[in-house]
Amino acid sequence: MGDLVLPPGAGPHPAVVTVFGSGPGGRHEGDWGSRFAAAGFGFYSYDRPGSGESTGDWRAMDFDGRAGETIAAVAAVAAHPAVDPARIALFGGSQGGWVAPLAAVRAPASAVAAVATFSGPGVSPAAQEEFRIGRLLAHDGLGEDGVAYQRAVYQRLREGEPAQTIAADVAAVGDVPWAEYLRADHELVDLEFLRGILDYDPLPTLRQLRCPLLAVFGADDDLVPVADSVRLIEGVLAESAHPDYTVVVFPGADHGIRPVSATGSGQPRAAGFFELLVSWLARRV
Repeated sequence: MGDLVLPPGAGPHPAVVTVFGSGPGGRHEGDWGSRFAAAGFGFYSYDRPGSGESTGDWRAMDFDGRAGETIAAVAAVAAHPAVDPARIALFGGSQGGWVAPLAAVRAPASAVAAVATFSGPGVSPAAQEEFRIGRLLAHDGLGEDGVAYQRAVYQRLREGEPAQTIAADVAAVGDVPWAEYLRADHELVDLEFLRGILDYDPLPTLRQLRCPLLAVFGADDDLVPVADSVRLIEGVLAESAHPDYTVVVFPGADHGIRPVSATGSGQPRAAGFFELLVSWLARRV
């Protein structure tokens, strides 16, 4: 189930389909819909499987499943009489930055006119999570032991060890300073989901991508290795002679492209972020 917010007028309008990051996700996307509509774009957001009014279970999906879900959303939007089916873009944040290019590559030809992402890693989920835990522990002066433990958990997942066994071992970790940071991320359902995406490499997909791509990052993102991601993304796109890509890093911005001085998800995005999105999209869809 989802909502399509449309600009005034009969259209047909260009449209943006959102691709959620990690977690359950839902159709309520703050003011994205009204802001995109005011800029002349339709905006579609939906309840992920097992969230809101949608059936299923997002935790049982890998990135292939998420790409299929996204392609189905594009098809649904394209069928709306007020939408121009040749001018539909994907807008993916965080984990959605892995999924949106994959969906664009796998969608029928010309189904996706452009892809815009923010904080979409250029590394695998395993590498991204290792960076995140490392930054978190270093911030609190807890050293490398927690990172090493996390790396060992990932190897056990790769080797097919039952998630129940791993989750039990994580829960039983003694009273060491870093344990509390890992327990919340290693519940059974999280481990099963992680097993399916752990070593996804975004670079082969980016090498195949031919539609325009905008990749935005916050320079002070504590969740994603921005410098490595920018280097890898720009490198593979240049190598593949991609015809139209733009990579932008906002100084002083975090994972949500919000000023690092702001706190909470309700805080404004970095100045110029939304304007960049709509101006870039307007020239391509």
